[in-house]
Parts: sequence; C-alpha cells; structure tokens
Amino acid sequence: LQVRSRGDALYRSDIVTLNQNVEKDFDPLEYSLMLADLLKIKVHVWINTYLIWSAESPPSDDNHIYFLNYEWIDKPIDLKDNLSNNRVFISPNHPQVNLYIEKVIKELISNYPTINGLHFDYIRNQNNNYGFNDKGIKSFQEKYSFNPTNILSNYKQLGLTISEKDSLSSVWDIYNQDNITELLTNVKLYIDSFHPHILLSAAVKPNPREAKNRWSQDWSSWINKDILDFVVPMNYSTQSHLFIDNLRRINTDILNIDKVIMGIAIYNQDEAAIAQKVILSKYSGFNNICLFSYNSLIKNKIDLNLVRYEYLNNKFIIED
Repeated sequence: LQVRSRGDALYRSDIVTLNQNVEKDFDPLEYSLMLADLLKIKVHVWINTYLIWSAESPPSDDNHIYFLNYEWIDKPIDLKDNLSNNRVFISPNHPQVNLYIEKVIKELISNYPTINGLHFDYIRNQNNNYGFNDKGIKSFQEKYSFNPTNILSNYKQLGLTISEKDSLSSVWDIYNQDNITELLTNVKLYIDSFHPHILLSAAVKPNPREAKNRWSQDWSSWINKDILDFVVPMNYSTQSHLFIDNLRRINTDILNIDKVIMGIAIYNQDEAAIAQKVILSKYSGFNNICLFSYNSLIKNKIDLNLVRYEYLNNKFIIED
C-alpha cells in the first residue's frame, strides 16, 4: 500500500506534508489498517525513497521538501542533463538526506505499529551520471581528498592514465553504493530492535550487476547479507530472451532465491505472455511471483482467470 508518493504522506505525519489529494479529515493508512485487520490481510507500506517529484512544473505546495530542502536535490555530472524525465531525486550522498528518511520511517512505524512490512521503491540513484550533489561531493572530497567530477571529466588534463582514472572512479562508485546501503542497514537495526515483526523489502532493477554499477543499487548484498527479507526485481521486459537473461543473472548472484519475488508486468503484455513469464520464472526456481500493477487489471482489462488458464495449458520450447 503506497504511503509515500512524491515526497509527501498518505498518512498523518508531523514531518511530511499530506498529499494534496487526501481529504484533510481522512487518514488513508489508518483506514486501510482497520480494514486489513478485519479481513486478515497483511499490509506492507510502500514508500518512494529518494524520488520526490516527477512533473513538468514544481509542486504547488510551498511546504514540499522540494522547496524546504532544495539543497538536498541530486545533480548529474553535466547540469544540462538535470531534471531528465522531469524526475527529481534527493541525494543519498547529502549527509542530511538519509537522516531525514530514517526520521520519516521511525515516525511512520511508531504511529502505525501494526504494519507488517516496509517496502522501498526508488532506493537508488537516478542514473550512473548522478550523485553529484554539491554537499555530497564536498563530503566525499573531505574523506578521500579528490573531486570525482574532475576525475571523470578531466582525467587526461590531470595526467592520469585510464587505469588510474578507473581506480579512483571505483572509489566514487562504492561511496554512492554504500550511502544507499547505509540507509537500509540503519533501518534494519531499528526494526530488529523495536519492531522485529516488520519485514523489509525493496523493488529493484532486475539485473543485479547493472543495478549496482548503473544505479548504485547493490541489492545482491542486501539479500546475501540479510539486510532485507526479500526483494521484488522489476523484470518487466516483454522480450523472453531479456527476461530469461535477468533470471539467470539473479540465480548466479543471489545465494537464497527464496528471498526473491519475481516481478512480472501485466501493463505491457497480454495474458498468454504473462503466463509464459510465470512459467519461465518457476522453471528457473522462482516460486514467488508479483504481478505489477493492480490497476492494470482494469485499465488494460487483464483477465487473471485467462492468465491461470494459459499457465495451466501453455506449452512452449525454452531455448538454451
């Protein structure tokens, strides 16, 4: 159940501004938890972690984090690429950002202790050319005594070899990855200490190595080191060979694939193709499946009974 959309709250908070679509006297999360208790449904609250905006124009709410903490917003190495796709992220490299998110999470869990899980989405950098928040770079430079912007943009002028440039770049890459992992590690420590019944999970890019190298999302370590209870790889490709390649890479890198719930798209393919992806997943040892997204059942008129029929009756050749 999504409770944090674009830097806002779909619940009552003293830290985060209420989503403007929510009526002032209504608490969607409290209402949902009440219904879930009656219906014996487990609720995992879903937060968009670093993504705070994704529209052509800025928020209309002057109290939005976009305005209150503009210095937290992440930047690309080339400012001409800034705000690509109108998406705005706050930077895990800024020293205050993870502290803020931890505060938000602790308030959320303390006020709604009956939730069963906490699910992180957009727990990553925007791309591999991002991470260059001004304060984040300053903090990195104070620790490692070089500016990553100079290394990546002007290594030849600095007289560095490609090998030297790559070696220094890897320090920057690890710094980006570690800052994101640190957030999850701290949340894990808090959960284990005060709310051990709550499961931690994340939606992740489907290729573990690309996720780490391109988006600083080192999710294979999150699973292999038991920081998260499970992950949902967004394996949304409609092309079978790409879908299968992701299955193979996950099988190679993840020690316990029982902690993987394979994400399959239902918004971009028909019932037969959905059933085929389920079969491919189970053939590869992934017995837990997540279909994304729920509103596609209506918007795309997806018939789950037909998916079930195709799953039970579909026969196709799997090429090695």
